[in-house]
Amino acid sequence: MPGPAAPPDLRARARASGSRVARRVLDQPLRRLGVVGAVVLLATTAAFGGLEEQTDDGLEVLATGVPANVAPFELTVERVVWTTDLPGQGLSEPGNRWLGVVATVRNTSDAGVLGPVLREALTLDDVPGLVGAPGDLGVPASAVAVLVDGSELSPVQPGLAYEVAFLFEQDGGTPPPTSVAVQLQRHVWGTGSLDPTAGWRDAATVLRGDLPAREAVADEDAA
Repeated sequence: MPGPAAPPDLRARARASGSRVARRVLDQPLRRLGVVGAVVLLATTAAFGGLEEQTDDGLEVLATGVPANVAPFELTVERVVWTTDLPGQGLSEPGNRWLGVVATVRNTSDAGVLGPVLREALTLDDVPGLVGAPGDLGVPASAVAVLVDGSELSPVQPGLAYEVAFLFEQDGGTPPPTSVAVQLQRHVWGTGSLDPTAGWRDAATVLRGDLPAREAVADEDAA
């Protein structure tokens, strides 16, 4: 006969432990660079004037560490990392990897916004081997995980800021990227021609940046 189920507090501690490991992988603080040799992560030093630049197709240039107003969110992209082991997140095939775009997101509207709108707000473009069908705006994330507990962010509550990772699965037969094209989309509030329900619609790409990507290695000594 199967043994008794784990007490609720033990199950909660197990989930919390997995979340802490995932956070160490994706959220290593910049001050540990040069101190912990086992940690390899991305910390882009793009100039804060990057948003004033434009790409060849007229889009604003996405720079890390700079808040971008892409209604209904304010998004601040911090870095891009990849890993083959992320507790709490299951890959569709053994040997695949996760690409994680670590960012801070804040809902600037006056009501909660559901996850599909958030996943469409940040996409990747021209990255070989991504698992998922690309759309007109690139490939959306498979999930958006809150770093503090690993939960899926949905809905995004108004006025609150969340540290998250936009997660994209990449085929393991494709070499890990050294850079990725990250795109941010802005939505508008309105109704559709065939759907009178008001909502966030008509996403359009307004920022794009080729950001370096590095392997993320968990720091086993981190608290």
